[in-house]
Amino acid sequence: MSHVTGTGWESIVTPEAVSLTVDVAGLGSRMIAAIIDTAIQVVAIVRLSFLFTALAETANGGGPGTALVVIFLVVLFVLTWGYYPLFEGLWEGRTPGKRAQRLRVVRVDGQPVTIGPVLVRNLLRIVDFLPFYYVIGVISMILSKRSQRLGDLAAGTIVVRERSMPVPVPLVLAPSEWRSHTAELVDSSGLTEREYGLVRSFLERRASMDESARRSLAAKLADAFRARLGPGPPGTDPETYLAALAQAYRNRFASTAEGGPPPIPPPPPPIPQP
Repeated sequence: MSHVTGTGWESIVTPEAVSLTVDVAGLGSRMIAAIIDTAIQVVAIVRLSFLFTALAETANGGGPGTALVVIFLVVLFVLTWGYYPLFEGLWEGRTPGKRAQRLRVVRVDGQPVTIGPVLVRNLLRIVDFLPFYYVIGVISMILSKRSQRLGDLAAGTIVVRERSMPVPVPLVLAPSEWRSHTAELVDSSGLTEREYGLVRSFLERRASMDESARRSLAAKLADAFRARLGPGPPGTDPETYLAALAQAYRNRFASTAEGGPPPIPPPPPPIPQP
Protein backbone atom coordinates (compact mmCIF):
# COMPACT_ATOMS: atom_id res chain seq x y z
CA MET A 1 0.00 0.00 0.00
CA SER A 2 1.33 3.43 -0.90
CA HIS A 3 0.48 6.96 -1.91
CA VAL A 4 2.47 9.86 -3.28
CA THR A 5 3.24 12.65 -0.82
CA GLY A 6 5.10 14.98 -3.16
CA THR A 7 7.62 15.09 -5.98
CA GLY A 8 9.88 12.05 -5.57
CA TRP A 9 8.59 11.19 -2.11
CA GLU A 10 6.13 8.43 -1.38
CA SER A 11 4.58 7.00 1.75
CA ILE A 12 4.47 3.20 1.89
CA VAL A 13 3.07 0.85 4.49
CA THR A 14 5.10 -2.24 5.41
CA PRO A 15 3.58 -5.67 6.15
CA GLU A 16 3.99 -4.77 9.86
CA ALA A 17 1.66 -1.77 9.29
CA VAL A 18 4.52 0.72 9.75
CA SER A 19 4.33 3.83 7.56
CA LEU A 20 7.60 4.83 5.88
CA THR A 21 8.41 7.74 3.59
CA VAL A 22 10.86 6.91 0.81
CA ASP A 23 12.53 9.03 -1.86
CA VAL A 24 11.62 7.38 -5.17
CA ALA A 25 14.44 7.71 -7.71
CA GLY A 26 13.58 9.67 -10.82
CA LEU A 27 14.47 9.20 -14.46
CA GLY A 28 17.65 11.29 -14.34
CA SER A 29 19.48 9.47 -11.55
CA ARG A 30 18.42 6.07 -12.87
CA MET A 31 19.67 6.85 -16.37
CA ILE A 32 23.02 8.03 -14.99
CA ALA A 33 23.28 4.76 -13.01
CA ALA A 34 22.43 2.78 -16.17
CA ILE A 35 25.10 4.63 -18.17
CA ILE A 36 27.71 3.84 -15.50
CA ASP A 37 26.73 0.16 -15.46
CA THR A 38 26.77 0.00 -19.28
CA ALA A 39 30.23 1.57 -19.36
CA ILE A 40 31.48 -1.05 -16.89
CA GLN A 41 29.99 -3.84 -19.03
CA VAL A 42 31.52 -2.46 -22.23
CA VAL A 43 34.98 -2.12 -20.68
CA ALA A 44 34.76 -5.66 -19.27
CA ILE A 45 33.64 -7.12 -22.63
CA VAL A 46 36.39 -5.33 -24.56
CA ARG A 47 39.07 -6.55 -22.18
CA LEU A 48 37.57 -10.04 -22.26
CA SER A 49 37.71 -10.04 -26.06
CA PHE A 50 41.40 -9.08 -26.07
CA LEU A 51 42.12 -11.78 -23.47
CA PHE A 52 40.37 -14.57 -25.39
CA THR A 53 41.98 -13.47 -28.65
CA ALA A 54 45.41 -13.70 -27.05
CA LEU A 55 44.59 -17.12 -25.57
CA ALA A 56 43.34 -18.39 -28.94
CA GLU A 57 46.50 -17.28 -30.72
CA THR A 58 48.68 -18.89 -28.07
CA ALA A 59 46.78 -22.18 -27.96
CA ASN A 60 46.02 -22.79 -31.64
CA GLY A 61 48.42 -20.66 -33.59
CA GLY A 62 45.82 -18.10 -34.57
CA GLY A 63 42.56 -20.09 -34.67
CA PRO A 64 40.23 -20.26 -31.66
CA GLY A 65 39.20 -23.73 -30.52
CA THR A 66 35.59 -24.78 -30.04
CA ALA A 67 35.92 -25.00 -26.27
CA LEU A 68 37.43 -21.53 -26.09
CA VAL A 69 34.63 -20.08 -28.21
CA VAL A 70 32.00 -21.71 -25.96
CA ILE A 71 33.66 -20.36 -22.83
CA PHE A 72 33.85 -16.89 -24.38
CA LEU A 73 30.15 -16.92 -25.30
CA VAL A 74 29.14 -18.11 -21.82
CA VAL A 75 31.19 -15.39 -20.11
CA LEU A 76 29.87 -12.82 -22.59
CA PHE A 77 26.28 -13.87 -21.78
CA VAL A 78 26.92 -13.60 -18.03
CA LEU A 79 28.44 -10.13 -18.40
CA THR A 80 25.57 -8.95 -20.61
CA TRP A 81 22.50 -10.49 -18.96
CA GLY A 82 23.79 -11.68 -15.60
CA TYR A 83 25.37 -8.39 -14.54
CA TYR A 84 22.21 -6.81 -13.13
CA PRO A 85 20.60 -9.84 -11.42
CA LEU A 86 23.90 -10.93 -9.89
CA PHE A 87 24.70 -7.53 -8.43
CA GLU A 88 21.14 -6.74 -7.34
CA GLY A 89 20.65 -10.18 -5.84
CA LEU A 90 23.94 -10.30 -3.97
CA TRP A 91 24.41 -6.59 -3.18
CA GLU A 92 21.05 -5.78 -1.58
CA GLY A 93 19.42 -4.31 -4.68
CA ARG A 94 22.40 -2.30 -5.88
CA THR A 95 24.74 -2.31 -8.87
CA PRO A 96 27.94 -0.23 -9.10
CA GLY A 97 26.01 2.41 -11.03
CA LYS A 98 23.18 2.48 -8.50
CA ARG A 99 25.62 2.70 -5.63
CA ALA A 100 27.34 5.65 -7.28
CA GLN A 101 23.95 7.40 -7.39
CA ARG A 102 22.92 6.14 -3.91
CA LEU A 103 20.06 4.10 -5.37
CA ARG A 104 18.64 0.76 -4.28
CA VAL A 105 15.95 -1.61 -5.55
CA VAL A 106 13.34 -2.50 -2.91
CA ARG A 107 9.90 -4.07 -2.95
CA VAL A 108 6.88 -1.77 -3.18
CA ASP A 109 6.18 -2.41 0.53
CA GLY A 110 9.66 -1.18 1.46
CA GLN A 111 11.07 -4.62 2.22
CA PRO A 112 14.49 -5.69 0.88
CA VAL A 113 14.34 -7.16 -2.59
CA THR A 114 14.69 -10.95 -2.91
CA ILE A 115 16.00 -13.10 -5.76
CA GLY A 116 12.52 -13.72 -7.24
CA PRO A 117 11.65 -10.07 -7.97
CA VAL A 118 15.25 -9.46 -9.08
CA LEU A 119 14.97 -12.17 -11.73
CA VAL A 120 11.54 -10.97 -12.91
CA ARG A 121 12.55 -7.31 -13.27
CA ASN A 122 15.71 -8.27 -15.16
CA LEU A 123 14.01 -10.78 -17.49
CA LEU A 124 11.77 -7.94 -18.62
CA ARG A 125 14.80 -5.69 -19.06
CA ILE A 126 14.91 -7.07 -22.62
CA VAL A 127 11.50 -5.53 -23.31
CA ASP A 128 12.33 -2.29 -21.50
CA PHE A 129 15.49 -1.96 -23.61
CA LEU A 130 13.55 -1.95 -26.91
CA PRO A 131 13.74 -0.51 -29.51
CA PHE A 132 17.10 0.81 -28.28
CA TYR A 133 18.56 1.72 -24.91
CA TYR A 134 15.48 1.64 -22.69
CA VAL A 135 13.05 3.66 -24.80
CA ILE A 136 10.10 1.55 -23.63
CA GLY A 137 11.43 1.58 -20.09
CA VAL A 138 11.72 5.38 -20.10
CA ILE A 139 8.15 5.76 -21.40
CA SER A 140 6.91 3.43 -18.65
CA MET A 141 8.79 5.42 -15.99
CA ILE A 142 7.32 8.69 -17.23
CA LEU A 143 3.76 7.32 -17.21
CA SER A 144 3.94 5.49 -13.86
CA LYS A 145 3.62 7.55 -10.67
CA ARG A 146 6.53 5.72 -8.99
CA SER A 147 8.96 5.86 -11.95
CA GLN A 148 8.65 2.12 -12.59
CA ARG A 149 9.71 0.49 -15.81
CA LEU A 150 7.83 -2.60 -17.02
CA GLY A 151 10.19 -4.88 -15.10
CA ASP A 152 9.45 -3.03 -11.86
CA LEU A 153 5.69 -3.19 -12.43
CA ALA A 154 5.84 -6.94 -13.04
CA ALA A 155 8.18 -7.66 -10.12
CA GLY A 156 6.52 -5.31 -7.62
CA THR A 157 9.67 -3.27 -7.07
CA ILE A 158 10.67 0.39 -6.95
CA VAL A 159 14.04 2.13 -7.01
CA VAL A 160 14.61 4.47 -4.07
CA ARG A 161 17.31 6.96 -3.20
CA GLU A 162 19.18 6.16 0.01
CA ARG A 163 19.35 9.00 2.49
CA SER A 164 22.76 10.22 3.60
CA MET A 165 23.01 10.52 7.36
CA PRO A 166 24.66 13.63 8.84
CA VAL A 167 27.99 13.08 10.58
CA PRO A 168 27.56 13.77 14.30
CA VAL A 169 29.93 16.34 15.80
CA PRO A 170 30.95 16.87 19.41
CA LEU A 171 29.08 19.40 21.50
CA VAL A 172 31.27 22.38 22.43
CA LEU A 173 30.64 24.27 25.69
CA ALA A 174 32.48 27.37 26.84
CA PRO A 175 34.71 26.82 29.93
CA SER A 176 32.92 27.43 33.24
CA GLU A 177 34.18 26.67 36.75
CA TRP A 178 30.64 26.77 38.17
CA ARG A 179 29.41 24.29 35.59
CA SER A 180 32.37 22.01 36.29
CA HIS A 181 31.62 22.18 40.01
CA THR A 182 27.95 21.35 39.37
CA ALA A 183 28.96 18.43 37.13
CA GLU A 184 30.85 16.90 40.06
CA LEU A 185 27.75 16.94 42.27
CA VAL A 186 25.18 15.37 39.91
CA ASP A 187 24.80 11.61 39.41
CA SER A 188 25.26 11.22 35.65
CA SER A 189 25.23 7.41 35.90
CA GLY A 190 21.44 7.59 35.73
CA LEU A 191 21.47 9.61 32.51
CA THR A 192 20.57 7.40 29.55
CA GLU A 193 21.78 7.85 25.98
CA ARG A 194 18.35 9.03 24.89
CA GLU A 195 18.19 11.57 27.74
CA TYR A 196 21.66 12.84 26.90
CA GLY A 197 20.50 13.30 23.32
CA LEU A 198 17.58 15.38 24.61
CA VAL A 199 19.86 17.58 26.74
CA ARG A 200 22.32 17.94 23.89
CA SER A 201 19.57 18.92 21.46
CA PHE A 202 18.39 21.70 23.78
CA LEU A 203 21.91 23.03 24.33
CA GLU A 204 22.58 23.11 20.57
CA ARG A 205 19.33 24.86 19.68
CA ARG A 206 18.78 27.21 22.62
CA ALA A 207 20.39 30.20 20.90
CA SER A 208 17.74 30.12 18.17
CA MET A 209 14.78 29.71 20.54
CA ASP A 210 12.38 32.38 21.78
CA GLU A 211 13.55 33.60 25.18
CA SER A 212 10.39 32.68 27.09
CA ALA A 213 10.14 29.27 25.43
CA ARG A 214 13.83 28.68 26.10
CA ARG A 215 13.48 29.42 29.82
CA SER A 216 10.32 27.36 30.14
CA LEU A 217 11.80 24.31 28.41
CA ALA A 218 15.07 24.55 30.35
CA ALA A 219 13.16 24.69 33.64
CA LYS A 220 11.01 21.67 32.77
CA LEU A 221 14.00 19.58 31.71
CA ALA A 222 16.10 20.60 34.71
CA ASP A 223 13.27 19.87 37.19
CA ALA A 224 12.75 16.42 35.70
CA PHE A 225 16.44 15.52 36.01
CA ARG A 226 17.03 17.14 39.41
CA ALA A 227 14.50 14.86 41.07
CA ARG A 228 16.41 11.80 39.92
CA LEU A 229 20.05 12.83 39.40
CA GLY A 230 20.54 15.32 42.20
CA PRO A 231 19.74 19.04 42.52
CA GLY A 232 23.29 20.37 42.24
CA PRO A 233 24.47 23.45 44.16
CA PRO A 234 21.76 25.82 45.42
CA GLY A 235 21.04 28.68 43.04
CA THR A 236 22.13 26.84 39.87
CA ASP A 237 20.01 28.07 36.97
CA PRO A 238 18.34 25.43 34.74
CA GLU A 239 20.56 25.97 31.69
CA THR A 240 23.75 25.70 33.70
CA TYR A 241 22.39 22.55 35.31
CA LEU A 242 21.67 20.98 31.91
CA ALA A 243 25.13 21.92 30.62
CA ALA A 244 26.61 20.38 33.76
CA LEU A 245 24.72 17.17 33.06
CA ALA A 246 26.22 17.07 29.57
CA GLN A 247 29.69 17.65 31.01
CA ALA A 248 29.16 14.97 33.65
CA TYR A 249 28.09 12.56 30.92
CA ARG A 250 31.35 13.36 29.13
CA ASN A 251 33.40 12.84 32.26
CA ARG A 252 31.95 9.34 32.69
CA PHE A 253 33.72 8.32 29.47
CA ALA A 254 36.84 10.43 29.91
CA SER A 255 40.23 8.77 29.69
CA THR A 256 42.49 9.93 32.50
CA ALA A 257 45.48 8.45 30.67
CA GLU A 258 45.20 11.21 28.05
CA GLY A 259 45.49 13.95 30.64
CA GLY A 260 41.92 15.19 30.59
CA PRO A 261 38.42 14.63 29.31
CA PRO A 262 37.78 14.45 25.55
CA PRO A 263 35.01 16.44 23.84
CA ILE A 264 31.49 15.44 24.79
CA PRO A 265 30.71 12.30 22.77
CA PRO A 266 28.01 12.68 20.12
CA PRO A 267 24.75 10.78 20.42
CA PRO A 268 24.08 7.73 18.21
CA PRO A 269 23.21 8.54 14.55
CA PRO A 270 19.57 9.67 14.22
CA ILE A 271 16.98 7.19 12.94
CA PRO A 272 15.26 8.39 9.69
CA GLN A 273 11.76 9.63 10.40
CA PRO A 274 9.04 7.43 8.98
